[in-house]
Amino acid sequence: MLERTLTAETRGDILPPDRLDAELVRAGAIMWQSLKREARFPGRARMTSCLTPPLRDASFLVEVLEDGTDYRYRDVGAALVRGFNQDFSGRLLSQIIESAPRFGLGVRMLYEMVRAGGEPLGYRGWVGKDLPDAAFVHHESAILPLGEENVVDHILVVSSLVLRHPG
Repeated sequence: MLERTLTAETRGDILPPDRLDAELVRAGAIMWQSLKREARFPGRARMTSCLTPPLRDASFLVEVLEDGTDYRYRDVGAALVRGFNQDFSGRLLSQIIESAPRFGLGVRMLYEMVRAGGEPLGYRGWVGKDLPDAAFVHHESAILPLGEENVVDHILVVSSLVLRHPG
């Protein structure tokens, strides 16, 4: 059974999306794979139009800003709003880095890897005491590139959160 207390520091592991345990997250990665067809990755409109309510609630869209130096959060699902105790739709990643540097810089690294490589990543992580407002202690995420003509312009993140106090 998973411990429901915060670890000392936020930490996580990068792994292939098919090695994640959370069914909903794997379902998002499988949908991404089927929608990309012969392309390197699916476009934003194609992917987001196919999200079922459970996937929509467990996902958020990240817009790559035109200059490529920052990311804007869009369409944060209800389950993630509950897990983070806030709706960060419209916020920039740079703003999150200001308030939670360790967490934000780790997220930036993951987004940069997906944007530059155009390949999906899986991530399994544990929340530390550096994120005391988070209502969850563990998460699994599929970080999925979206775009047109081999340019990643959005990233879809599908996450499953283990809440500290389920119910």
